[in-house]
Amino acid sequence: MKISRIRSVTIVLLALILAIPAASEEPAEDGPKVVLVLSGGGARGFAHIGVLRVLEELHIAPDLIVSTSMGSIIGGMYASGWSPDEIEEVVKAVDWDGIFTDKVPRTDLSFRRKQDDRPVMIDGRLHFNGFKPTISSGVIQGQKLNLLLSALESLAVTSTDFDRLPIPFRAVAADIANGEAVVISSGNLAQAMRASMSVPGALPPVMLDGRELVDGGIAANLPIGIAKDLGAQHIIAVDISSPLISEDEELGSFVQIFTHLNSLLTASNRDRDVALLGPSDLLIRPDLGDISFISFDRAQEAAAIGEEAARHDADSLRGFAAGEQRWAEFSSRPRATPDEKMTIETVRIDNTSHVGDRLVRDALTLDVPEIFDTDTLIQALLELYNTRYFGRIGFHIEEAEDSKELVVDTPPPSWGPGSLQFGVGFFDDFNGDDGYALTVRHQLLPVNRRGGEWETLFEIGTVGGIASEFYQPLDWKMRWFVAPSAEYLRGTQKIWFEGEAIAEYEFRTAEARLAAGRVLGKWGELRLGAFTSDVRGKPLIGNPDFESVGERRGGGTLSFRIDTEDSVVFPRSGADVNILYTVSSETLGAETEFERIWGSASYAQSFGEYTIVPFIEYGDNLEPAESFFDLFFIGGFGRLSGLGEKELFGERVFLARLLGYRRLVNMNIVGMQVLIYAGGSIEAGNAYFGDEPLTWDSLQNAWSVFVGADTFIGPAILGYGHSEGGRNRVYFSIGHQF
Repeated sequence: MKISRIRSVTIVLLALILAIPAASEEPAEDGPKVVLVLSGGGARGFAHIGVLRVLEELHIAPDLIVSTSMGSIIGGMYASGWSPDEIEEVVKAVDWDGIFTDKVPRTDLSFRRKQDDRPVMIDGRLHFNGFKPTISSGVIQGQKLNLLLSALESLAVTSTDFDRLPIPFRAVAADIANGEAVVISSGNLAQAMRASMSVPGALPPVMLDGRELVDGGIAANLPIGIAKDLGAQHIIAVDISSPLISEDEELGSFVQIFTHLNSLLTASNRDRDVALLGPSDLLIRPDLGDISFISFDRAQEAAAIGEEAARHDADSLRGFAAGEQRWAEFSSRPRATPDEKMTIETVRIDNTSHVGDRLVRDALTLDVPEIFDTDTLIQALLELYNTRYFGRIGFHIEEAEDSKELVVDTPPPSWGPGSLQFGVGFFDDFNGDDGYALTVRHQLLPVNRRGGEWETLFEIGTVGGIASEFYQPLDWKMRWFVAPSAEYLRGTQKIWFEGEAIAEYEFRTAEARLAAGRVLGKWGELRLGAFTSDVRGKPLIGNPDFESVGERRGGGTLSFRIDTEDSVVFPRSGADVNILYTVSSETLGAETEFERIWGSASYAQSFGEYTIVPFIEYGDNLEPAESFFDLFFIGGFGRLSGLGEKELFGERVFLARLLGYRRLVNMNIVGMQVLIYAGGSIEAGNAYFGDEPLTWDSLQNAWSVFVGADTFIGPAILGYGHSEGGRNRVYFSIGHQF
């Protein structure tokens, strides 16, 4: 009896001893011994960096990393050879505010794409595939994020088999069709990481093996169950999930609502997985407080909190420490080489877009063999993406023996080449001058393999009409071009006398034009053109003695344009220069001889939150004007404020203005940025006939003050203007100015 009892006690003690984790021993069964599970949680995931730092200090060598969403970004980098310190350096260097937008700064756009901002339109397009409208599956396409992850992968140890990475790795995504968890164990590491964090609605799904994958948090935000299915013997789980808001808290801001929705999506599956933890596992929960799902500006703070939480559990973590031999093997694993130079011997373009391979290759300006520079490549690919000819562009490095090949993937966009963009405009000076415009722009791009574009602008309102241009680059670098165009415009013009509008004319213009030119880098353009037009005007209001006017016009033009502004609405830096020379030609149908030159120039420069924009404009008929259509007009807000719109006219015109404003507020309203400004201007100018001299005494002086907002539909401005002679006006405008 005693022997039986002793045997029973011995068996129980042996079972308990065997259940204690001992990371230095070989596993008793197949499967990874220690598995690190990293949860999703957006910007809160930077806490994983601090945890990894402590794990290395304690000589913990995970045999597998299983992670979701932001956990997949941090975990994937660590698995592919990045150290915690290097990961933190990357996190500090990344512009997280800019990474979740597909736009590059306007100054980095091609000159052609900058002109998409003129006229100002509502920020957003309706795309078409044939005649069928298509809507993007995400607010952004994730182009910058995709390139960032590709760059991080290219500097690390890569393999299409994630078991062959320095630390075996699994990314967890979700099938958007059924919500099931999808464990990614092979393929392109950058694609796997991006699929795992494609937040539904914000980023489009990633197509992988015929399945559309989204953020794994909706299926397994803390994938403990998946780790156990993969054979995990001991688990270290790090949970940085956003907590649910308590009943006594209010959902006030957009950020709070977004964070709460994210928590609702992940809370139930996280609790399910936490319940699977056994006595040989450990759960670390950093107390991240009010660091939200989108607090990317608090990355270092989150990493420090993660480190603090891991140190708090240091005694428990020591039970997972590796033995000397295992740690030596782990420490000598291949590492990422962010500071080393890599030579690319060849480049391969996997181009399935609607433009030619040569256009893509010339845009990259790579002269192999050359040192691989990720920053330069990413900038070139972002500029290529912002031509709007492509879907999400990617790249990776392929190694063959001792050579490395850069592979660039340029797919077509998921929508067709056609798009519609809308604009609105409203203006009122509460003194008889007002107007409105509804604008629609249709773009078809690219039209052909060389990047041809067809753009048509429709406008109804106070000013109306249609203008269409076919723009065809002639060389693969898209520098030389031809651009035939046609337009029909209708508008009105008041005729003023001593400050009173005495008549109003309606003018109609039909014009055909052929231009050719040269793009001057990103900053400018030179055009030579020929045109023929028919212009007519008839009085609508006023003295019946006013006659209808009209003539055939035709001639040649030479124009020069510089555009380096960072924004067309309240620019804070850059120049906008326009110079146009026009001469008549009887061959092209001119009924009167004329020769004229007009130009304007402005340059914005900022000092902190303050910006000044000096501006000058000059126009001159080099021969006496023979037609009403040769005259220049001036007057209105910013153009001798206080006067009526285009109140003054003459054969020559001059205007000088110094505009200044201060950025007051940078608000986010339902996720959209709204900038508020206040400022004013001082102005001097006039219009002249014949030999009237342009002198200081001849200039009329004016000034204005205003408050304005840069909104998604364009500028909204409320201003007050005063000109000499006691002329005053209040101005209110929204959107496109016509």
